[in-house]
Amino acid sequence: CKSIRMTNLRKQIILSQLALVALMLAVMVGAVARFVHLGHAIDRILQANYKSVIAAQEMKEALERQDSAVTFYLAGQTQKAVTQYRANGPKFKSAYVIEANNITETGEGKLVVLIADQYSAYSAAAEKLLFANPPMAMEAARDYYFRELEPSFIKLKETAQRVLDLNQAAIVRANQQAKSEADNASRTGITVACAAVLFAIGFGLKSANSALAPLRSLARQAEEVGAGHLNQRIEINRSDEIGVLANAFNAMAVNLSDSKKRETERLVRAERMSDAAIDSLYDPVIVTDPKGAIVHLNPAAEPLFGELKVVVGRPVNQVVTDERIASAILAAAQEAHIFASEDEAGFVDLNIGESTRTYRLRATPMLDDEGEVVGATAVLEDVTQMRQVDRMKSDFIGVASHELRTPVTSLRLAVDLLSESTTGSLNAEQWEIIQSQRRDLSRLEQTMQDLLDVTRLEAGSEAPERKKVSVNRLLDTAIASVTMLAEQKGVEVTSECTPKQWDLLVDGAQWVRALVNLLNNAIRHTPKGGTIKLTAHRTDISDLLTVQDTGEGIPSEYLENIFDRFVQVPGATGGGTGLGLSIVKSIVKAHGGDIKVESRPGVGSTFTIEMPAPTESKEQKDG
Repeated sequence: CKSIRMTNLRKQIILSQLALVALMLAVMVGAVARFVHLGHAIDRILQANYKSVIAAQEMKEALERQDSAVTFYLAGQTQKAVTQYRANGPKFKSAYVIEANNITETGEGKLVVLIADQYSAYSAAAEKLLFANPPMAMEAARDYYFRELEPSFIKLKETAQRVLDLNQAAIVRANQQAKSEADNASRTGITVACAAVLFAIGFGLKSANSALAPLRSLARQAEEVGAGHLNQRIEINRSDEIGVLANAFNAMAVNLSDSKKRETERLVRAERMSDAAIDSLYDPVIVTDPKGAIVHLNPAAEPLFGELKVVVGRPVNQVVTDERIASAILAAAQEAHIFASEDEAGFVDLNIGESTRTYRLRATPMLDDEGEVVGATAVLEDVTQMRQVDRMKSDFIGVASHELRTPVTSLRLAVDLLSESTTGSLNAEQWEIIQSQRRDLSRLEQTMQDLLDVTRLEAGSEAPERKKVSVNRLLDTAIASVTMLAEQKGVEVTSECTPKQWDLLVDGAQWVRALVNLLNNAIRHTPKGGTIKLTAHRTDISDLLTVQDTGEGIPSEYLENIFDRFVQVPGATGGGTGLGLSIVKSIVKAHGGDIKVESRPGVGSTFTIEMPAPTESKEQKDG
């Protein structure tokens, strides 16, 4: 019975289609001859001009990639530039050979010859730059590119474009001719086809309604399944092809329902595990969507920002009152910016009840498998205890240094009295001991003063008194303070200021001390006969003060921590307390600037202080 029904369905469809085929065959026979002719016309278009169009496009593309290779070379990517240039030379030549053997239009031959000449000149010029031995200086290479290569590249590209335009115009003309022939064939076919279509529509509707009516019901129920209503089943009691299709849909719906259930359970478990992991963290965590709306807070964050059920879905800048935290989270969510500062900029103070806690802020974007930002996560690490310990250390250093000043002063006085023979004359050995004690006490006194200064600067108790100070005066004062030490060491110290006259809006005393510390450091680590240069330079956006020496240099592993307290490079000459550079950094930071160091062992070091250039209005106000 199943075989008979399936055969009947096929017969209904076949018979209805045969009738239509017979009708359309008569129409098609008359049209075939016209379309065969039209096909030959289109073929001529493709054979005559299409190859030239493709060849011209390939020449332009290869030429543009070679020019891009030259720009890679100018950007310092020499190996990539040479590889790309060599890879695209054969492509250009291959496309050129195709074009040279397919000249079909008037004037195309002259353009082909011109392309050959221009490419020869361009490739010679490019290779002169890419394979120069020795390589050109970068400034000369850029000048050579814009003077020689770029004009040659543009001319060659324009010639290839003319070949492309010539053949495209020919294709357009041939296409218009073919279109005209097609219009004639269409008008003839339409007349015959209209009559055939009217008959075919009536016959086809009748046949379709008779043979395919059950498919309407099948389609409606299949749409329900496709919309996600996987509990739907297609009820068609047939054993022909439509019945087989209905059974397949039912089986598919069952499998989809089971798969959806398993996937839903997996996602729910993953979400619960993710929330549990975040909730178990001791530190406050904030999770937002890409627009910056709150998605989740862990229990540690609720005392700071409110209950999750109250704040979820609200913009983070409405929930988080601290502007730095909100800005960091929005930058991570909307701009994929990572905020993870380890210095003072990364610490925020938040109130919990009557107490204040200090947190280190870290905000990072969350990315999906395609690298798209799907949200942001902010973690607030509680560093209150660490900060308290750090303050206790600073307080201890300050108190200890202050309390030691009295006994040290007393010892200095005793040494001075002994040196003046107040208690009796001294023999040579006693005199040497007294002088050694005097030097040690001077060094101890300077160390205590440095410790006090570091403590005050870090605590902010010595706020800079900003005034307009002549840069030349700063440089001269600093150099005068170290001239004697430099002469004793046999080191030359020079200065330079560009432009010659300008002012800094700084605390002059503090900046002299910072420059003196840098110069003393350079003198200690520069051998006899070396040079030290102190320079000041103003740009549109910043003021730069640089101390450059030809000393022993700093190993790379110490550069990151060279400005920390008590850091000294093992084996370095000159000694020191390890506090001078820390004082310099504290002074520069207090003025809103930054200090960096570049160094190579055996070559020397360069310390650069960078200060944002003050606005005119601010200068006038403070002046």
